[in-house]
Amino acid sequence: MIGWWCGDTLPFGRICPGLRVGDWTVAALFARPHGWCDSPSAEAGRLAEDLVAATLGLAGAQVRVAALLPSGRPVARITGRERSPSVSLSHVHGLLGAAVAADGQVGLDIVDPADAGRALDAFFSPDELALVPDDDGLLRARLWAAKEAAYKAARLDAEFRPRRVTIEGLSPSGFAWVVRDRHVVVRGAGRFATVGRHVVAIAATGAAAAASAGPDARGVLEAAACS
Repeated sequence: MIGWWCGDTLPFGRICPGLRVGDWTVAALFARPHGWCDSPSAEAGRLAEDLVAATLGLAGAQVRVAALLPSGRPVARITGRERSPSVSLSHVHGLLGAAVAADGQVGLDIVDPADAGRALDAFFSPDELALVPDDDGLLRARLWAAKEAAYKAARLDAEFRPRRVTIEGLSPSGFAWVVRDRHVVVRGAGRFATVGRHVVAIAATGAAAAASAGPDARGVLEAAACS
């Protein structure tokens, strides 16, 4: 089922199209794992295939989501199409998620706040930890999810190194990010949501591995707000 959403909470089992992440449009889908025989990764992959097919109006058999080696980054393969949308997936205990963007690159991450304690502080800079007060106890969950989602959106096919992902602007609803890897700089926007008890971060950018000065953090953060 497809339904439009604009707010802080995303539902289970319903495609959410038209999510504005900066200048880009993202569709997302979340579900509880069945836990029968397949691994969470396989279930998340099938969820991503369902999302791509529904978003493009295709039969499910026309879409396959495969892992691109050696990074494992998911890639949508569509029969008869030269260009495929950007796809990202994530899974934690109790939740699977997938996101698709046709007009940019997308990254998705899900974090259980119970798993995001002070042990993660080694991966955050003092400036990141000081971006906003941790009034609701979700600062570290948001920062970690934002870094993971931004890394996925940058699509560098390099090892994830959290300190190379900088969160430059942060609010309960969105974030601005930059990924630096050797000679490449990728900037983008992000937004937060919740699904059940989980924190969800969706990051987007215009082009993979594109060196760019990009907009300033304030502009990206404001653009991440729901339009």
